[in-house]
Amino acid sequence: MVWVFDRALMHNEEEFPEPMEFKPERFLNPDGSLNDQIRDPATAVFGFGKRRVLLACTTVRTYKGIFLAILSDSARLSGSRGNLMTMENQLSRSLIISLDLAGSQLLSKRQSKYAPKSSRILFEALRDKVYNCKDCKLYNKENHLRDKIAQELGGSTQMSDKDWVASLYKDLATKDSIEQYLSASGHYRDGRWVGVPETGNLKSDLHEPLCKLINSIIQYFGGSQACKEREALVTGTTQFKHEAPGSPEQPFSPGIVIRASGSSFYTTEKSSLEFSNIAACFVVKLDADANELELLNEMTSFAKQTFIRQPNRFFVRSLAVTEQRMRLFHFDRSGAQYTPFFNIHSDPHTFIRLILGLSSTEERNLGFDDTIQWTTGSDGKRTGGTLTTIGPDNTSTTYYLTVDEDPFVRANLRGRGTTCWAVKNSRGERFIIKDYWLAGNRVAEFNLLTEAKDLPGVCQMVSYEDNRAQTKDFRGNISGFTSGAFHNRTAIRIVMKAYGPSVENFTSVMEVLAALRDAIAGHRALLGKNIIHCDVSLNNILLGESDAPEGEQGVLIDLDIACRCDAPFLELRANFTTGTRMFQSLMVLQTCELPEDDISAHDYLDDLESFFWVFSYILLMYKANGELAVEGLLQEGVRRWNRAATFAHDTKSAFLNCPATSYDVAREMDEGWRHACIELFSKFKDYMSNLATEKRRLLFEHMGTEAEGEHPNRFSSLLEHVDEHYDYILGLFDDALKKAKEASRPIPVSTPSTPTLQAISSGVASPAAPGPVAATVPDLVLPNPPQTSSPPSLSDPSNSTLCSDPPESSSQVQLLTVSRILKRRFEDAELDAYPTDSKRACPPSRRPLKLVMDPASHIINSLYEFCIRWL
Repeated sequence: MVWVFDRALMHNEEEFPEPMEFKPERFLNPDGSLNDQIRDPATAVFGFGKRRVLLACTTVRTYKGIFLAILSDSARLSGSRGNLMTMENQLSRSLIISLDLAGSQLLSKRQSKYAPKSSRILFEALRDKVYNCKDCKLYNKENHLRDKIAQELGGSTQMSDKDWVASLYKDLATKDSIEQYLSASGHYRDGRWVGVPETGNLKSDLHEPLCKLINSIIQYFGGSQACKEREALVTGTTQFKHEAPGSPEQPFSPGIVIRASGSSFYTTEKSSLEFSNIAACFVVKLDADANELELLNEMTSFAKQTFIRQPNRFFVRSLAVTEQRMRLFHFDRSGAQYTPFFNIHSDPHTFIRLILGLSSTEERNLGFDDTIQWTTGSDGKRTGGTLTTIGPDNTSTTYYLTVDEDPFVRANLRGRGTTCWAVKNSRGERFIIKDYWLAGNRVAEFNLLTEAKDLPGVCQMVSYEDNRAQTKDFRGNISGFTSGAFHNRTAIRIVMKAYGPSVENFTSVMEVLAALRDAIAGHRALLGKNIIHCDVSLNNILLGESDAPEGEQGVLIDLDIACRCDAPFLELRANFTTGTRMFQSLMVLQTCELPEDDISAHDYLDDLESFFWVFSYILLMYKANGELAVEGLLQEGVRRWNRAATFAHDTKSAFLNCPATSYDVAREMDEGWRHACIELFSKFKDYMSNLATEKRRLLFEHMGTEAEGEHPNRFSSLLEHVDEHYDYILGLFDDALKKAKEASRPIPVSTPSTPTLQAISSGVASPAAPGPVAATVPDLVLPNPPQTSSPPSLSDPSNSTLCSDPPESSSQVQLLTVSRILKRRFEDAELDAYPTDSKRACPPSRRPLKLVMDPASHIINSLYEFCIRWL
């Protein structure tokens, strides 16, 4: 039996002279920085291994956040350039992130029964107090709305001049015809719309009168076609489904909509009234309640859903109406703008023209791209369609839309607005047509695809169409906008060869490994053409066709934010707001906290790290046969990768740098992954962890030393070894593919054998059998951890709760991963997640012991290694 006298660890006079004296300065260097040569008290005071205090790291982190938040009124921080900066926002965010991290563990399904009830009650009360505090600038209602709107529309939404709204839709009704309607309809008398109440106690009092008035205008000016295809309806209790990440949990609806039929509208079996068959939304408010931010927030949500369900829209317009006034909102891929309020009674001409414009049967007036035409049956469902564009011979070519394949639609409102259509030509050959909106300072994707012609592992272009439309043409006079508030975008269309579905639709281990391997090789080939992809993600890696040869079993697509390596620095600068958050590298995510002058260029190592995050996501979120994995703590952690940039960075940093991650993943992954992928994951993780650590060290080593305006490459010592990086990672995948092939061969039952044990956390790959690439670790890119720590940051992985107990021992970890005899059954995982007998259920950190064939022979060694690791 081994007894550890932990009290003595912090009272060792050799390490802590005068240990009984209160001397906090013993932990500091003369310059005030933390002294890394002194033992961290957290390594001893919270216990060791299995007996370590639950939530210790989270508790310390939360107390730090609370303490700093208390001091935030007077605290000041020196920036990297020596300037004084207020800490209020940073500290509020630190506290909230700390509370989120604590709560995710404290209130989780597995851990909640081990946390004292009083702790859970205290946490919930503290969180509610912070989140609802009127003085918290991040979480009061107004700033919450501003943040939400900014995420969708950018930092500034502009108001147009009053002349723009008066100039719209003048061709839909002449002045004389409007005057005739006003005098003959009976709806307008003595300078006001008689059916609209002058005042109202409830906004619902306005719905029916306004709806009746709108239908009267449509019927009078639109003729028989408009009466048949357009109708204003009060939505009442109809709940419109919202289909994007971050959409409201409870669907909500606009007050009045224009229900529409025609080429670009369709119905589904779920409802006869959805975003798929409405031409425009009207939000009805009482005049006293017409808050600008709330209106913009609601209109943004409706416009986003309309773009998703009607993906051939160039723009979306909607109206906010009160008993006295009206305001037009316009949304396109550059963001939004809105008009000043105008009086609907004193300006009936503008009111009528806007109603006619938003209910027009001419779909281009509604903002539709009329090169896409659908045919619908009597039930409103689509039966076919065509798409017309420029073909390979530079002439107009018509393709046939594949009705049984829904288009891929990027959910963001502002930005590229990427939509991919599955089509066939007259000979039945499949193609993908991609529509997107190019920002003014970006290189057009068709130029990059021209350079990537015939590269294996990279999508191939057939033809393209440039300058189909520009967002500035939808906006009127934009000269009065705040400088930098509006960025023009140009519509681009590219016809590409068709491949398989995205990589997450795999059905076997070999299929997904081959796809990732070939996509990485394709990325290397692009780099050889001086191109960096900059958005490696799950949707941007496709499976090759079923009969694809080696090298084309995975295809890298979507070069619309790719850059040339020699582009101006401003185009190459890493930016956490571009790309796919779930798979962004640590260095890209960290740009949310760095001063602009200290941000480096996006480089190919960021993309290689993104490949690691894609692989990890697949490994944890799916079984080896392509089915979804059982939800657990690791899966909950993976979902946090898609949250706010700072939070995502903290979570990913803990996952990548924690020594126990390989152990946790090996324990939790689906059995089908183990033989081929357990070593691949561990070595891939260790490799990327070392690169990320070195990049972070180089970043802070040179921070603030460059002259203003200079942008030297801080990571040149890492980036110059291109071949070594790619050879090692491709070699890992080649080794894993060999194992997957071996595992697929039938094994005679009469000759059981035990595979050779491999240490999953080894820094050097085991000798590989002859193959395309040998996975040998280059010494120069796996430096030892630096002796001096980086400057303190909110993103310090040592404080994260995702870092679980270190593995019992290398031998035990090996035994956990050997053959299928020792597998952790699927049913066990379900029982572990939802134990039915809390008295008999052992804590999560102790469960792996039951998986060991002979646990008694390893317990003492495991206990010894636990203690040694924490000393």
